Amino acid sequence: MLNAGVAFLLYIAAHKYLPTLTNDTYALAQLFEVVDIAIWVVEAILLGLALWFWFENKQIRVCVTPTTLSYFDPTFGDVSWQVKVSDITQLKQVSHTGQESISNLIVLKNGEHRQLMYSNYRGFDRRAFFDALVLANPNIIVPESIYSYKIQRPSWAKRIRKKFGLDE
Repeated sequence: MLNAGVAFLLYIAAHKYLPTLTNDTYALAQLFEVVDIAIWVVEAILLGLALWFWFENKQIRVCVTPTTLSYFDPTFGDVSWQVKVSDITQLKQVSHTGQESISNLIVLKNGEHRQLMYSNYRGFDRRAFFDALVLANPNIIVPESIYSYKIQRPSWAKRIRKKFGLDE
């Protein structure tokens, strides 16, 4: 809904401020012919998606038992997996500087990573999840804080930082 509101405000701002920025009325008229049609298509798509997500109201399912961790993400139906809790070594929360994104990863003993996308969903109790993992396997390393993310830099940036003595 917020995206639909912002798109409409940008449409209104374009009509108000673009005429003052150019003297080319012909080009401006052509632009507004396209924008006046496109805004309604964009608004319909954004509002349709908002309604779909509202009624769908999906939630991730994460189940921690003494022996297994199961994960199912309904938005991405192909993201579903189950691992033994004894195979988990660490829960990593990483912030990627180059991509401005975050990742929540389960690291297994064999070096494999499984991605958790719980940051996409409101109401997911991270503290309960962390506590359940540690209760099932006290050897699992979890972040100090439920919202702390370790900064991960690209390899080229690490090399440059190392040359300047700014190692992590």
